[in-house]
Amino acid sequence: MKPLIAIIGSPWSESVSAGRAHLKRIIQAGGLPAVFSPETDPEDVIEVADGILLIEGPDVHPRFYGEDPSPSIREVDVLRDEFEIELVKLATRANIPTLGVGRGMHVINVALGGTLYQDIYEIPKAIKHDWRFESVAPDQRLHTVRVKADSHLYAILRGALNIEGTNDGWTWVNSFHHQAVKRVGEGLRQVAFAVDGLIEAIEATDGFVIGVQWQPEHLPEMLALYKALVEASLRKHEENNEVMRRAIEAEIREELAKEQDESHHSSEASGSLLDTNQT
Repeated sequence: MKPLIAIIGSPWSESVSAGRAHLKRIIQAGGLPAVFSPETDPEDVIEVADGILLIEGPDVHPRFYGEDPSPSIREVDVLRDEFEIELVKLATRANIPTLGVGRGMHVINVALGGTLYQDIYEIPKAIKHDWRFESVAPDQRLHTVRVKADSHLYAILRGALNIEGTNDGWTWVNSFHHQAVKRVGEGLRQVAFAVDGLIEAIEATDGFVIGVQWQPEHLPEMLALYKALVEASLRKHEENNEVMRRAIEAEIREELAKEQDESHHSSEASGSLLDTNQT
């Protein structure tokens, strides 16, 4: 059975949309994508999802990490912020594999207590990261990132990395963001960086929670990232099935024991009645 990967869509007017490239990658990776609206109850998504994919979108409102909005803030969607932040918290507690892309990485970080740069140009000597889809093809590789060799992300992307030493590997990526991770959230570590020091990826110190700053859905060599999510989600699905199977078996054993006990007491009562009649 294919694991169900919940993708949180972007509400536009009367519809909810998610990039087709993400859906294609999940299908290619062997998963079953399902798009959910931010108007859904997060607990309902947790009940059915084997894995979660948080995708690109508007800026996370800075109120969620204790700041007022600066003039550099662009579009925001507070409803989606609230939904996705709560979803990440629930998913982390339930150990549901989660991948965040672009904004999705920011949501993971904020949900776990981290902060963001409201604009990358707050970073001294920042290179250009905020390219736009209208002017640059999404599969253009625009700057390099270095991935730490002791990370889960490195193991996943090893086939796509140029490896020149023992400490890290590097590759070219696309870049369409104007915000970035500032202080890393609790239980997370920074595992990839651009040449200017900007954090390009984070991951959990325990479990499958990964966030990347670039848009991997447009880079064929990044299919490995979706495969890793689907594989982790399949393991989660199988674990849940095993837990359910054991619970059902325990319930059946309990019922059988109860029936046997009732049958034993019934036999004893019948025997006592027979003895009385014989007397």
